[in-house]
Amino acid sequence: MNGTRPVLGVGMIGHAFMGAAHSQAWRSAPRFFDLPVQLRMSVLAGRDGARARAAADKYGWAGVETDWTRVVARDDVDIIDICTPGDTHAEIAIAALEAGKHVLCEKPLANSVAEAEAMAGAAQRAAARGIRAMCGFTYRRVPAARLMADLVAEGAIGTLRHVRASYLQDWLADPAVPMSWRLERDRAGSGALGDIGAHAVDLAQYVTGDKITGVAALSSTFVTRRGLRD
Repeated sequence: MNGTRPVLGVGMIGHAFMGAAHSQAWRSAPRFFDLPVQLRMSVLAGRDGARARAAADKYGWAGVETDWTRVVARDDVDIIDICTPGDTHAEIAIAALEAGKHVLCEKPLANSVAEAEAMAGAAQRAAARGIRAMCGFTYRRVPAARLMADLVAEGAIGTLRHVRASYLQDWLADPAVPMSWRLERDRAGSGALGDIGAHAVDLAQYVTGDKITGVAALSSTFVTRRGLRD
C-alpha cells in the first residue's frame, strides 16, 4: 500500500530550537496519521556545516546544505520547512513558492506588513498551481482548541462577548538569559508580541471565527541589558 503513495521530500532550513521540534514532527507524523503521501527527510540546511551535519545526524535528515538556495533548487525537495529567524522568512518563502515548493513557515510570518503581503501574494499565485503554504500555528491542531471552535460555531456556549488569552512562557524574563536573535529588533521584528503573542491572536480568531479589526496596547521592555553568550 505504501508504495502507491507519492513520496515528498522535505528540506528544513534552520536546525536550532524549532528545527528540533519540527524534525520530531516530520519523523512522527507518518506513525500517528494515515498520510496520503510518504515523507522523506531529504536535507537540513544551516550556515555552519559541522553544526548542520551534527543536527542532521541527530534528528534523522539524509543530507546537509549550508546555502538555503541550494535546498530550494534540489529536485528531491518538494516541501520547504522554514525554521529560521523572522528577518529571513520572506526571502526564503517567496523563492520556494516561486520554485514550486510547498512551504511551512514558522511564525511570526514576517517582520513587516509589506513582507507579509508579498508572501501572501506569492502563496496565492502558487495556490493556483496546486502549491500549498501555511504558517506554523501549532495550537490550531490541539484537540481542545478544535473542540472550543466547534462549540462556539454550534452556539453551544451562547453569545461570545469576551476572549482572554495568556501565553505563559517565562524563560526570557530571566535577566541572566544571554542576548539572542529573538531580542534583536532587526531580526525578530515585533519581538515577544509577534513571537508568542501571534499564537494568542491566531487562536482567538480561530476559536471565535471572527477577525480582529482594531488593536490598542501598552508594552514595556523590563530587562534592558543582557550579557553575551560565551
